[in-house]
Amino acid sequence: MLRVWNCIETQHDWRQILLAAAVCFLTSLAAVNLFTRARTASPDTRLAWLVTAGVVTGFGTWATHFIAMLAYTPGFDLHYDLIITACSLVAAAVMTTAGFAIALFRRSRQNALMGGAVIGLGIACMHYMGMASLRIPAIIEWLPDLVTASIIGGMVLGAFAILVAQAADRPAKLLGAALLLTLAICVHHFVAMGAINLTYKAAIDGNESLLSPIELSLAIAAFTVTVVIAGLVVAVSDQRSRRSMSRRNLQLDAALNNMGQGLCMYDAQGRLELWNDSYVRMYRIPSEKMTIGATMDEVVALRAEAGMLFVDQERYDAQLKAAVAERRPSSQTADLPDGRSVNVRYRPMDNGGWVVTHADITERKLTEARMVHLARHDPITDLPNRVAFNEYLTRVFSEASAGNGSFAVVRIDIDRFREINDVFGQATGDAVLAELAKRLSIASNGAFLARPSGDVFSIVTHLGAEPQTVDDLCARLSAVLDNMLQIERQSIRVRCSIGISVYPQDGNDIESLIAHADLALDRAKQEERGTIRFFEAAMDHQIREKRMLQRDLVVAIENRQFELYYQPQAAADGTIVAFEVLLRWRHPERNIISPAVFIPLAEETGLISAIDEWVVREACREAATWANKLSIAINLSPVDFRRGDVPRMLADVLAETRLEPERVEIEITEGVLIDDFAGAIAILRDIKALGVRVAMDDFGTGYSSLSYLQAFPFDKIKIDQTFVMKLETNPQSAAIVHAIIGLGRSLKLPVIAEGVETMAQQAFLASEGCAELQGFLIGRPYPIAHYRNIVTKGAGGAIAVKRAS
Repeated sequence: MLRVWNCIETQHDWRQILLAAAVCFLTSLAAVNLFTRARTASPDTRLAWLVTAGVVTGFGTWATHFIAMLAYTPGFDLHYDLIITACSLVAAAVMTTAGFAIALFRRSRQNALMGGAVIGLGIACMHYMGMASLRIPAIIEWLPDLVTASIIGGMVLGAFAILVAQAADRPAKLLGAALLLTLAICVHHFVAMGAINLTYKAAIDGNESLLSPIELSLAIAAFTVTVVIAGLVVAVSDQRSRRSMSRRNLQLDAALNNMGQGLCMYDAQGRLELWNDSYVRMYRIPSEKMTIGATMDEVVALRAEAGMLFVDQERYDAQLKAAVAERRPSSQTADLPDGRSVNVRYRPMDNGGWVVTHADITERKLTEARMVHLARHDPITDLPNRVAFNEYLTRVFSEASAGNGSFAVVRIDIDRFREINDVFGQATGDAVLAELAKRLSIASNGAFLARPSGDVFSIVTHLGAEPQTVDDLCARLSAVLDNMLQIERQSIRVRCSIGISVYPQDGNDIESLIAHADLALDRAKQEERGTIRFFEAAMDHQIREKRMLQRDLVVAIENRQFELYYQPQAAADGTIVAFEVLLRWRHPERNIISPAVFIPLAEETGLISAIDEWVVREACREAATWANKLSIAINLSPVDFRRGDVPRMLADVLAETRLEPERVEIEITEGVLIDDFAGAIAILRDIKALGVRVAMDDFGTGYSSLSYLQAFPFDKIKIDQTFVMKLETNPQSAAIVHAIIGLGRSLKLPVIAEGVETMAQQAFLASEGCAELQGFLIGRPYPIAHYRNIVTKGAGGAIAVKRAS
């Protein structure tokens, strides 16, 4: 080995040795990567990759040898025979290809060692053929021991390099295999170079046919760099492509196996190529029994073993085979024995094969059925809704009118249902509706029961010729007029009112029958809640009267047929300190119409907002002319607060009339707060921000007034006249008035009592400390001209504006 070291140290240029080593490592790295690609390639591409690996390795080894020879400096010029040099290149490529083929033949440890040894032998063959092409003025003598050592060393290291490369699955192993192959080439070369003895002789002839070292080095460098780098780039690119394809395959597998549909793909010969997990799960087929190449009949046989054939399998098979034969898309739905439904879609592919998808549409069918049910049923009570009710009533009407039969339309309404929602919450209100629906189902005795809207239920029932049939109906329904329900440990009393119309005497069309049942229901609620009323002809007259009044009300707004009346308010000692302005409608034919008649109608039709705005504007304009700077308080309908623009309207009127905001007081009832509490409170705060005062009217008649006083800083509360009128006869009324005045005192809220008509009532209120009084005892409502001397005197006071006397 000392001889080898001396040869390297004294007869070689180290710079070119390092260059040769770099080329050798680059070659080895490319060789290992190409061998790995050949190892993992499909059978139809493996030979191409094997030849590429052998050729690149042979060229790289050949280039390493001749670059290293350029580093050899024996003391005279070196030349090479072109033909023998080319033969050494071919030998290197053939031998390395053969070695790789042996290593890949069975992929065993023994074959890897044998193939690596052949590659080492090929390195030796290339080296000694290359040395044979050398033309120098000297005689070459070989030392047998070092020649043998060079061959054996290259074969052993080559064997280990291929053994590592055969199992390389990580970059570290690939790098190790490349380093071992580099070592095999380098060890062989330099040990073989140490086996040379040179004896100088005369210069050789015929140099013109030989290659100079520089020419050879340039050719080797250009050719080797091109071949090796190209092979390495191809290997790395292919490896990246395979990794990308592997990722895509994993993603495709994940997508296929996680899709809700079952999938089977067949080739042009009708053989199974691909399936997913959803398919085997859907038909409960053991996954190990599904095999590539199975026919469609064999797959169906597996389903038969699992008991998962379609109920009508023959029809399904016939339709699918016809679609396959005609190569046309098809879709069909079939049922499984366990009750599931499957939609099967066949789609032909351009390559002659086809894809069949199977979708578990059972849930979809159930969902569709639920959607159809919900479209015609109320979700709270599960009763038929308005659509189903109208359809049923139309069918019953057609049958009755054709056969002279009779039926009744029943309308049932829960009295004060809004209060149940407000006090107990909407969830409890829904529970009340559901429980009442159960009781009505029993009472209706099989008749058609529906919930068309809100808290209204409807029944359509056939009536026989006997009079007692109607009586039986009323007897059954009377059981639900007064109910005590237990809802979440709470006892809730639920009373109902009922209106009934009967075909044919109460109407010749569906709309009339429904309208007349509603009229009877309204009469029951007006006269005595919790009762049953049948439609009467007089009720029809009332509805026509109501409609005429609605039309006249529109004309009244356009022609300004309204007037303002003023009623004085006084301090406890009788001194007049305010006026309340009352609204009147002077009808051109009916004279004065009471607000109690037209205000509810205006609220129902949505005309109240225009009326209220007129009242506010006229009252503010009148008050602005008074020398006595009295304030005005305006009672607005709850309907006004649904619009949300009351503050803007007030601001516009105040700016227009130039009335000071502090002279205006808005009176509201708790109805304003019931519909939309949060929204109403926000509007009231905006009103107070204008400088306008806000008072609570009709205090004590509702059920949650105290909570309202806590939620909003009212400026005044007004005791309802129903309590004041009974002060002398009803101790409970006196107690309530006493409590309200005491509450106002505690909260530092002024209290005004309306409906004062006797000296005794005045005395009681004065003794209790009531701040202000209003009623016939103080003064009756009149046009403002009647009180002109009061508003022009210049004394202080307050004026309240209201629509009802």
